[in-house]
Amino acid sequence: MKPFGWIQPAQVAPAELMVTICLWLAAGMALSIATAWLVLDVMAIRAFTEHSAIIVLLVILWFVAALVLNVLFDRFNTWLALAGLALMSILSGLLLASLFPLGGIVVHLAITGGMYLLGAAIAHFAGSSLRGSGYYWLMALAGLLLAITVNSLRHSGLLLWFGSIMAVLFFSAVSAYKSNAITVSARELYAREFTTVQSCAIRGALAVWLGVITAFFRTLELLSYLLPGTNSR
Repeated sequence: MKPFGWIQPAQVAPAELMVTICLWLAAGMALSIATAWLVLDVMAIRAFTEHSAIIVLLVILWFVAALVLNVLFDRFNTWLALAGLALMSILSGLLLASLFPLGGIVVHLAITGGMYLLGAAIAHFAGSSLRGSGYYWLMALAGLLLAITVNSLRHSGLLLWFGSIMAVLFFSAVSAYKSNAITVSARELYAREFTTVQSCAIRGALAVWLGVITAFFRTLELLSYLLPGTNSR
């Protein structure tokens, strides 16, 4: 329904939108952890760690699902966007469960989800005083401090240190990169129909997830081109 006359839907405040996006992203991380825990601990499916065919199948499903969601993203309503966010969180949890032990998965996703919870708190209390890239720099710093604290307390190995720090940097960088597109999308939704913060935030969270997956595959493509012996040149 389009707004008409003097009746207008409530404006979506940028700080409120960012808080809600961060909370949805943290919820997605929690769903990925729960999926990995269900497969590796509760159900104890040994095939996830013993058969490489499952890894290949999950990578294909992960990539195809992300591709389809990217193509259809503009057509999604709130419920379809929420289903897409849940699907990518579950597939990510399954893929991680096929590659890594549960402890490492929990550490990486808990730190990244914790970064978004801290980001939500920063956006809530700082409000409009943080603009542009300053907010994302602060969120990344909070994530790095969280990674250092958790890994120090756990006496983590080098791989966990490296992986958790890279996850923080990767997700915060993609979030910053997608921020303008998310803001434009929220404004377009506001302009053409009555919308809510939750609707814009769910679409924003899905956009970040899809951006991370796209950036991951592009990074792999770049590495395959740069590393010796991986290309035909």
